Amino acid sequence: MIAVRHSFVVLCIVVATSIAPALAQDKTHSVRTGANTPEQELAGFHVPEGFVVELVASERDSVFKPIDITFDDAGRLWTQTARMYPLDPISDIQWEDLLKLMDDEKAQRNHPNFKRVLRLYKGETRGTDKVIVLSNIYGNGKVKPTVWADGLTIPMSVLPYRNGAYIAQGSELFFMDDTDYDGKADRRVPLFTGFGFTDSHTMAHVLVRAPGNWIHFSHGALNKGRVRSLVSGDSLKIDFSKIARFTPDGRKMELVNAGLNNIWGFQLRGNGQWYGSEANDLGYSVVPMEPGTAFPGPGNEKLRSYQPFMPALHSFRVGGTGISGTAFADDASGSFPEAFRDVAFLANPITSTINAVKIVRNGDGTVSATHLPDLLTSDDDWFRPVNMEFGPDGCLYIADWYNKIVSHNELPTTHPDRDKTRGRIWRIRHVSQQPRDIPDFYRMQVSRLPEYLRSPSLWAKRAAWHQIADRPKAETTALISGITAIAADRAADDATRIHALWCLESLQYYDAALISSMLADPHDNVRREAVRSLTGFKLNGTQIATLVKVSAGDPDHQVRSQVLRTLGEAAELDVNGIALLVAACKPELPGDMLGGPYERRFERFLARMALEKHSMALNRFISGPDVAGVPVENLLWATQALPKNDRDAAFIRFWPEAHIEKLDEPTFISMAAMLSNKNIAAMMKPAFETPQATEYVRFAIRNQAQVQSTELNRLLTAPVSRLLKSDDQAEIDLGLDAVGRFGMRNSVGQVLAVLDRDMPAASVKLALRAIDADPVLGKNALVKTVNNASYGFDVRTTALLALAKAEPTAARLAAEKWVPGLDVVEKGELVKMLPSSPAGADLLMYLIKNKQLNGSSLDVPTAERLVAVRRNPETTGLLSRAKSVETEKKKAFKTRLHKYMTVAAQQKGDQEAGRALFQTCLNCHQVGGKGQNIAPSLDGSANRETEALLTAILDPDAAVESGYTVYRVTQKDGTNFEGYLVSQDKRGTTLAFMGGAKTFIPSDQIKSQGALGGRSFMIKGLIDTYSDRQVADLLSYIRTLK
Repeated sequence: MIAVRHSFVVLCIVVATSIAPALAQDKTHSVRTGANTPEQELAGFHVPEGFVVELVASERDSVFKPIDITFDDAGRLWTQTARMYPLDPISDIQWEDLLKLMDDEKAQRNHPNFKRVLRLYKGETRGTDKVIVLSNIYGNGKVKPTVWADGLTIPMSVLPYRNGAYIAQGSELFFMDDTDYDGKADRRVPLFTGFGFTDSHTMAHVLVRAPGNWIHFSHGALNKGRVRSLVSGDSLKIDFSKIARFTPDGRKMELVNAGLNNIWGFQLRGNGQWYGSEANDLGYSVVPMEPGTAFPGPGNEKLRSYQPFMPALHSFRVGGTGISGTAFADDASGSFPEAFRDVAFLANPITSTINAVKIVRNGDGTVSATHLPDLLTSDDDWFRPVNMEFGPDGCLYIADWYNKIVSHNELPTTHPDRDKTRGRIWRIRHVSQQPRDIPDFYRMQVSRLPEYLRSPSLWAKRAAWHQIADRPKAETTALISGITAIAADRAADDATRIHALWCLESLQYYDAALISSMLADPHDNVRREAVRSLTGFKLNGTQIATLVKVSAGDPDHQVRSQVLRTLGEAAELDVNGIALLVAACKPELPGDMLGGPYERRFERFLARMALEKHSMALNRFISGPDVAGVPVENLLWATQALPKNDRDAAFIRFWPEAHIEKLDEPTFISMAAMLSNKNIAAMMKPAFETPQATEYVRFAIRNQAQVQSTELNRLLTAPVSRLLKSDDQAEIDLGLDAVGRFGMRNSVGQVLAVLDRDMPAASVKLALRAIDADPVLGKNALVKTVNNASYGFDVRTTALLALAKAEPTAARLAAEKWVPGLDVVEKGELVKMLPSSPAGADLLMYLIKNKQLNGSSLDVPTAERLVAVRRNPETTGLLSRAKSVETEKKKAFKTRLHKYMTVAAQQKGDQEAGRALFQTCLNCHQVGGKGQNIAPSLDGSANRETEALLTAILDPDAAVESGYTVYRVTQKDGTNFEGYLVSQDKRGTTLAFMGGAKTFIPSDQIKSQGALGGRSFMIKGLIDTYSDRQVADLLSYIRTLK
């Protein structure tokens, strides 16, 4: 055993917790060029009174660019180097190639850039990164680093396991073993392959061992791949941000959670609850992540289309857009003071701070959260905390990336200031902490293991659980009675009893009396874990349904939801199990807030997803006597889990019994999916002929991606007709919006009549887009609108685009009259808008040939769209010219950057004036929860370098993340849309545009689609027309964004 003696270089700060955070300073960030020594960096840390910061290891100890830190069962600290980071193959290829490669694994294997990187990840080419094990970190001596594995390439996460470690590395997840017990890995066992690696900062990471024989991990938002088990051959598509899990033998992998952007902080707490952090905050800085939860994020993918998003939890923002590690002080004693119980510490590399949020998930589902003062701030703005863990000694350990550049996307991946040679590991302790013995559990006698389940140290509890689970059963069988007694001891704390239960689960020892007692325990966490363990004990469905019958009505939300997950995981279910799932299919409650409405939606989702697995048993249930007395509203939702024909038959059977006079939104969505069945369409028709049908139009617009069909268009005709005849402008607009979105050709005649009214410009634009469903019919109205000088530029342009499709000759005549009177800015905007369709492209080329528009004004994005719809020598020549101009602009970029850097340094700027200028940014970005959520949050921008800010503004393409590139959809008629990808599934694609407007393109209308690699969604030339004073004002305001 090793006694803890804190004899490292120490800084003990005696300051009040109210010290102002560094991010409040009005300064540019990381302007210095020289790195500080570890001692110099240490001297700049500020922590609350009573806390101490210590240096554990640095680059002097072979710690270079650490990402992950974890502790094995001997108390040794494992980390890795990432000197090869970043390694984005996307930076070396053209976007045309990227479109073909994103979803084509075979093409990626053959492309030279992807192939080069893939060989590194697979180990076919030797990398330069290592896994490092640090020992002797608690005593008086010098820390001892050992290279446990080398030749690796950015191993993102390392999980020690038995005599080896699981490693997530790019496209691969494998196990490395030390077969000769010499303290170094000598065998690599491939387990999974196929993870996306287009973006090297969102690859698979944070491996966490969990009960039930699972290992969980996080997958970032900006990669896509089909992951295949090299053991079983099974495959799983993992796109965008997900939490997934796999069995240690590598045979099975499955999705657990969906959403957020990039979950770098992911923790299984001592009470068995999961928590994670969102890199970009967005009101989700730290959140409970029970299995099955979904959050909004790039792609907005869900585990099922009907899965609800958890609403944003926090009105506060901790600041920054790169929140990384998350850690809780979950030791029962001997760690941080009790005031820090349930406090999530967040590693924030953007603001160079350790943030603190107290958070508790209440029994009714609500979340209590408070933003506390930062635990640590730093005067050294190269301090980049990227991961954290509480160690065996109860101290908080921090991996410090230590870098001048703030984060992955601040500057190009090739920027020379990206440091490759430094890294530090720090720890924070409280002066009240007493030294602990840190035993080596690998060497511990098996008989002593159970006593450590009662240890106040969570690490010791976990190490004891691991060893009990991993050692031969012949050695551990004798421990069962003692472990059972610990699990049954109601005087022990929840964490002790839960870890004892995990041990019994690992040993596959089921004690019926114990489980019955734990299911009725007064503590919510104990009851939930008892329910979860039932499938781990491999009970059959009949046994499970009997045991959880009472738990299904538990007052605690997480217990109820665990019942549904456990039933879903059962191999088979009898009538009683199905009855429990159907009982959970209650109608939604109004709203989506926590504390009732969200929990109802979540439980309905879990129940339906479980019923999909047990659809045969569900069919037997609804055909038998037990269905009598079940509320028909429950059955309408439950039977959506059946295969299509059975589902339709069940709906036809149960709908007449419902006597529903007004559809709610979930029923509307379910019904819309069945309208291809003529009997169901006929049953639903009367509902669309009532006054309440106005609400169904709103439902349809809100859920277009899920409901659009020819059959629904027919049903919408009647309520849309009533709306277009209304005297209320809001109702007219609703009808116009529906006609345009759903392409309702039969309603265009009524739209033309509406155009004769005196309407606001926004309503006129809706009418013009509606006419686009049948532009030939609306030709005369379009000509009249284009020629009407009382309309603004945007209205007349919208009419001109539609007219070009209806009658090209009429569009040319109208343009010849109108275009000469436009100013330079308007002509530039018209040039950008016309190539959205083949007809518009033809009109643009006509106007260029007639010298009414200037072909040299085309930028690269516009020229690319032009070529996409009309490829010929003339258009490709314009693209070549645009690229040449862009090349010259890039050459002049450094001059422009230097100019504005000087402006920023020499002019203070007016923050209020800058606030007004900044409003344009809110058309895409959010700050403090305000604005549109279709581009990265700008919270924490005060902590970015002036160079990074100006680079993003002047040249948005220079460092764009792949998740925020322009996404282009080309329809079969040649029309194209470019925007931000909101969602994509087999039904179609939804894009968002500046200002927040969205459009859905059905899959049967799509010819091609894909991201335009290297092309930012952000508009270019944002400050080209600004005076130096305005630039200074804008930057001055941005520096206030915490």
